[in-house]
Amino acid sequence: MTETTIGKKHKVTKIIVSSPHIYKPVGPYSQAILVDHTLYVSGVLGLDPQAKLVDGGAEAQTQQALSNLKHVLEAGGSSLDAVVKTTILLGDIDDFKTVNEVYGKFFTKDCPARATFQVGKLPLGAAVEIEAIALSGDLSIVEAGPCPCSK
Repeated sequence: MTETTIGKKHKVTKIIVSSPHIYKPVGPYSQAILVDHTLYVSGVLGLDPQAKLVDGGAEAQTQQALSNLKHVLEAGGSSLDAVVKTTILLGDIDDFKTVNEVYGKFFTKDCPARATFQVGKLPLGAAVEIEAIALSGDLSIVEAGPCPCSK
């Protein structure tokens, strides 16, 4: 393709998504970006609507972060069921079990792919931060079983 045809191939719209039900971003970023049917959610913290960390450590912050995530997903026409990938960042890997227990209450079936890391430090001294990629639109979930390529 030539340089002139690449830009004219198709139009793409970047939609800035935000929920009025959670805190405003604590930096220069959007809560989420919707492109086509894919919603990219920035890392959410366990902050209340006034941008204060909730009391109760990793357990309470995970509960609040996932509640905040749910609000952003809904603002982007999505849901927890439509999440395909999450990344969890922990201030302390020893909180892994606690975070998993809370996470399992939000993602009960057909869980998304996930990665979890301990990091040096999270914004505002948070114990946990969770980002997600989700589908937006009329969702259909199909269980396919083992990947045919693994045979």
